[in-house]
Amino acid sequence: MALHSMRKARECWNFLRALHKGPEVAPAPQKDSMKRIFSGIQPTGIPHLGNYLGAIESWVRLQDEHDSMLYSIVDLHSITVPQDPAVLQQSILDMTAALLACGINPEKSILFQQSQVSEHTQLSWILTCMVRLPRLQHLHQWKVHTRSCWGGSSPAHGASSGSSTGV
Repeated sequence: MALHSMRKARECWNFLRALHKGPEVAPAPQKDSMKRIFSGIQPTGIPHLGNYLGAIESWVRLQDEHDSMLYSIVDLHSITVPQDPAVLQQSILDMTAALLACGINPEKSILFQQSQVSEHTQLSWILTCMVRLPRLQHLHQWKVHTRSCWGGSSPAHGASSGSSTGV
């Protein structure tokens, strides 16, 4: 039985590797050690001084120093807490306008909305299928997020948040 499970797992991994490789294409010519920088910002309200000094100011400077800059409005990250869809859509537009007003140049950088790139959700699905709860419970970011969402206790540990869920 264990041998059968190992064979099935190997077949799954081979299938995923084949999907990852995709069709054979000629390698793209590369510049001498071209660096690609990626960063994202959540569209959760009006950018404040902390956003500007902590990220946006650096982004503007970096686009003059590097050849390949990718900036994302990570709207999928912002729906880890309940959001009003109309407010979220307006926040995405506001954040885009604020980034452009602060000096992000679309001719020097790529600015995109995370939810418009389907590979983000596809990768999320694959990782969700492969990473189990015990592994997540070891990660600091997971612990902090579950504490903030569940009022100091995590449902994964069998603790009650003190509120009725109706389940």
